[in-house]
Formats: sequence, structure tokens, C-alpha cells
Amino acid sequence: MKRIVLVTLAALAALTMGLKAQDVSFDNLYKDLPQPVAAAPAVPAPAAVEPVTQAAPAAERDWLVMVFINGVNDLGILGFANKSINDMEKVGSTDRMAVVVEYGILGQEGAARNLQFQRGSKTIFVGKDNDDQRITSLPFYSSNDADMGSAANLERFVKRAVRRFPARRTAVIVWNHGGGRLGIAWDDVSKNHMEVDQLGRSLARLKQFLGRKIDVFATDACLMQMAGVAYELKDSADVIVGSEEVIPGDSYPYAEILGPLAANPGMRAEQLGTLMVDAYAAYYAGEKVTLSALRSSALPGFTELLNAWVKAVNADPKARKAALSEATVNTTYNFQMRDSRDLYDYLNNVDDLLPKSLAVKNASADIKGYLEGSLIIKDSALISNAHGLAIYIPDLRYNSANYEKLAFARDSLWDDFLRAMMEERLKP
Repeated sequence: MKRIVLVTLAALAALTMGLKAQDVSFDNLYKDLPQPVAAAPAVPAPAAVEPVTQAAPAAERDWLVMVFINGVNDLGILGFANKSINDMEKVGSTDRMAVVVEYGILGQEGAARNLQFQRGSKTIFVGKDNDDQRITSLPFYSSNDADMGSAANLERFVKRAVRRFPARRTAVIVWNHGGGRLGIAWDDVSKNHMEVDQLGRSLARLKQFLGRKIDVFATDACLMQMAGVAYELKDSADVIVGSEEVIPGDSYPYAEILGPLAANPGMRAEQLGTLMVDAYAAYYAGEKVTLSALRSSALPGFTELLNAWVKAVNADPKARKAALSEATVNTTYNFQMRDSRDLYDYLNNVDDLLPKSLAVKNASADIKGYLEGSLIIKDSALISNAHGLAIYIPDLRYNSANYEKLAFARDSLWDDFLRAMMEERLKP
């Protein structure tokens, strides 16, 4: 689902669906796909479908699950946004779990497959139905703000849902394209997206509004489980769920997540994070995908250990040379965005070159032990060299303007380490 740079709708659709270049045409792209709902807001006439089962209102539910679906791009055109909502409708809301979606898409209309521009977004209370082709859940709010790349729009959605469906625990999921340190939620019409620091500020305001942290914050988008991203959100969410790698078009398996949550609504944040990772791993078994759940309270301790590693490397000339080496970086497992690399694998590669550098190896062992024992609650383990947390290591050029505005650059020595790496590469 979640590609980073949108060049043309046809070309990116080909990437998303894994088609060969010679197969790229809208006829080929749609030929084998279930057709997305055409009419705005993709809600059929009541007489044509089985009535929606609406949950009885509760004074306070156990869980409120909020999904911000930005389909104003190829994902909406290809029907993936509608599919995710249909998956949610297999379970629907209950008297102890409310599921609410902010829904904005680009769609297609009629036999000519003309683009359909939805005017604004709609907030949908997800009910249960037996129709896996059409969205039958009714919107309870329509907004004229069509910018789904706006962090302010995300804030308004969460506040609206919380006021209407109060709950003891909250989960917020942002569904769209992701680019790690580059941000999330690209809107092809407004040309806007959420920068990581913007998202962090929005979640901080939502924490103030709630009077507590969001229990689970998840990104149903590619490449978002990076140290710099997670650290930006650490004070606003207890558990952070995301992928180091690309997320396929089918996105999260919502029915497989919501079903167990509805059956056991008393579960806590870490239990839901574990459930999300396990359900995702089972759904995509055999594919090269990743998902992990992080304990945000452990991120400051992780940063301290990483700083200790950088200091140990800088104090050992042989270790510094090995750690800064382009060859070491190039052998570290990278994801689709090449400058996003698995941290654990990088530390292993540096360790392999340092049989006598005990201080560095001990610092490395501290980080790896902390990742496994404290920071990472659950990891999908579907890729052998991916261990649940990626980190920025530039492939060709260090993007200081983008990276150094993050809190992680302020509180860690990693940005200094990266600048030293770039300087080393420039030496004759």
C-alpha cells in the first residue's frame, strides 16, 4: 500500500500491484480487482443493502479505535481504502468497542472510470454487515476540509470521535503512504502531507485534550518504524506500532485485529500492540514484510545507550573507521528506502569487524539486549535481518534540514555521528 513518491497514478499503481511495465494501463490495473465504490461518499441507497447493525450507545466503552484513511491518491483509486473499511465492517462496533473512520478518497466513477473527487471528508461510525463489496456504515459528520494531508484535520477527527464515543482506551491509526523520516499521509490533490515533527506536535495536543497518552498509535503506512519517528511520538502514545518495510496494498488485516479486541475488550495497550503484530504476521506469512510494537517509555533509555555506543566508537580509532565505513553500511539490511536500515543488523556488522574492541562490543550488546528486552514489545520476525527498529543512515547525502528538526537529533548523538560519516566519505 504505501509508496513514497507519487509520479503518475498508472506507474505507481503498477508498483503497488507488482505489475510489469508492459502491463501498465488502467484497463489492466482494474481488470482483476474488485471495483471500488463509485458514488460519493461511497454509501449505497439503504434499500439496496442489508441494514447496518449499529451498536447500542454506551456511557464509556473500553476501546475507541480511530482510523484516519487518506485515500486521496492511487490507494483510493485502486479500492484499497474501501477494502479496509469493508474489513472493519466484518466485525463492526460493539457496546464495548467503537470503531470510527475519517474517510477521504479519490475514486472512479462509471464505465469510463473517470476520477471522482470527494468533496471534503466524512466521519463514519463502523457498523457490522455481511456485504464485503460496499460500505454500508453511515457517516455521522461531513467536513468541507478535503485536505487529508493535514495534521490539523487528524486532530479534529480524533477530538470529534472522542467526544461522541468516550472510551477508557484509545487507538489511533494513520492509513496512507509513508516515508519514514520524510513523513506520512500524502494527499495528491492538496499536495500536502504530515511531516514527522508536525505529527508529533499534533499528537502532543491530542494528549493534552485526552488528559493522558493515546494508548496505541499505529501507522498503516510504509517505512515508519524508525528511531527518529518513534522518538518524536514517545510522549504522546504508550505503544507505537509500525513497519520498517513496505506495507502491502491490503494494509492491516482489520477483521483479524478487531475481532479479538471485540471478544476481549479488557485488553491493555501492550496486548493490543502484540495482537496487531501477530495478526499482521499471520496474514502475510511467507512475505517479506515487517511490523513491530514499541514501548514508548523505553525510548529515552534506548537513546542513552545509543549515545554511549557512539562515544565508545569515537574513542576507538579502529572501531570508528569500521562503523563509518561505506562498506559496513552497504552490507547492512536496508528497506525500500535505502537510507532506512535495520539498527540491530548494523550493530552486528560493526561487531564482526571488531574482535578486540571490547568497549564498543559491550555497548553494542547493551543496545541489542535493550531492544529485545525493553523497547520492542513484539516483532513480526518475517525478515531475518529485520529486528523491529530502523535508523537513518544516509545512502548518498545527509539531509540535515529534514533530520535535525527531529527531537531524536536534539537528544541523541546520532546526527553528529552521521555528519562524521559523511565527512569520512569525502576524504580522498
